[in-house]
Amino acid sequence: MQSRRLRAIIGVALALLCVAAGVAAGQRMDTAGPSADPVVSIPPDARHQVTVFYSSHCSACTQVMPAVRDIAAAHPDIRFVFYDTASGGDAYRMYSAFDAAYGSLTPALPVVFAGDTVVLTGEEEVRDNLGEVVVALEYGLIPSADYEERWREPGRDEPVALTLPLVLSAGLLDGINPCAFAVLVFLLVGVLGAGTRGRVFAAGAAYSLAVFAVYFLSGFGLFAAVRSFEVMGLFSTFAGCIAIVAGVLQIASAFTRDLPVTLAIPVRRRERLAPLLREATIPAACLLGVLAGVFELPCTGGVYLAVLALLSEHATVVEGIPYLLAYNVMFVLPLLAITAGIGLGIPPERIDTWRLKHRRALRFSIGVFLLGIGAVTLAI
Repeated sequence: MQSRRLRAIIGVALALLCVAAGVAAGQRMDTAGPSADPVVSIPPDARHQVTVFYSSHCSACTQVMPAVRDIAAAHPDIRFVFYDTASGGDAYRMYSAFDAAYGSLTPALPVVFAGDTVVLTGEEEVRDNLGEVVVALEYGLIPSADYEERWREPGRDEPVALTLPLVLSAGLLDGINPCAFAVLVFLLVGVLGAGTRGRVFAAGAAYSLAVFAVYFLSGFGLFAAVRSFEVMGLFSTFAGCIAIVAGVLQIASAFTRDLPVTLAIPVRRRERLAPLLREATIPAACLLGVLAGVFELPCTGGVYLAVLALLSEHATVVEGIPYLLAYNVMFVLPLLAITAGIGLGIPPERIDTWRLKHRRALRFSIGVFLLGIGAVTLAI
């Protein structure tokens, strides 16, 4: 009976993941079109013209585009080409082609490409530099990598890279956050007292899958919304600030408990989980995982937000799904390890003692990581 329930829970979780992937793939197909050629190259004369990518849904684009069109009207000898990425299809594929040709790693809109290396990103940079770039084109000073050096930001050749090891390590560090697995330990204590070790494995797996589903779906929804509304720059700033504030709070909580604000599951919410902890059944474990996942987001969300901000800057919705899956697999890996350990005979009290003993060190480490990833997120 319990194995059937566990298989049902696993099936539901997998179905949710498949639906999420299907929605993202459908969005991608709507953008690309059924008969589109996926291979697009930039035009041969692209380096002798000004190519502007913007979106009619982008507030920064709306603010700067009148100035861009005024500059274009004042220099009729220079060819301006405009692409509205909100229309998707060819415009978005051309955007990706310019992104690859200039090595700009999907810059935030609006973005202007010109010459050999000129990439102007964002409202302020476009407004401050586009006039000079157009004059340089007019006088034949560019294309020229040497001359274009003046418009290149320090470190643009070495942008912050989104790598799988970074995502995996962030997910694992987020997963060993003390408040991320405290609830699981208490759940398995109840299960162990009420049933066999087989039930420990089943309850732990159900709890972990539920947490995985909550975190993956919430992250996917936020990531898709940020990409859909093309507010990557604003979201990166928000996520970076949240990560830094969370990092400061984590470091402070490693040295004192007398903080007006803490990153832990509030006492009232923990009291709401108590009935499910006492029930210690597989369905209760699954529901507990959902509730714990929601309640833990303020505690563990700083790292996740920063990773989502990096994803939104460097990947499309479909490209981001594997990274989200990888992050959340690593996030629940400590939960599965704790389940295995208790199921194989390690006393739950020993694990909880270890958690309490190393809580300060873990919080300090997570705080330092949050400060670092927050700074990186603000710098992109």
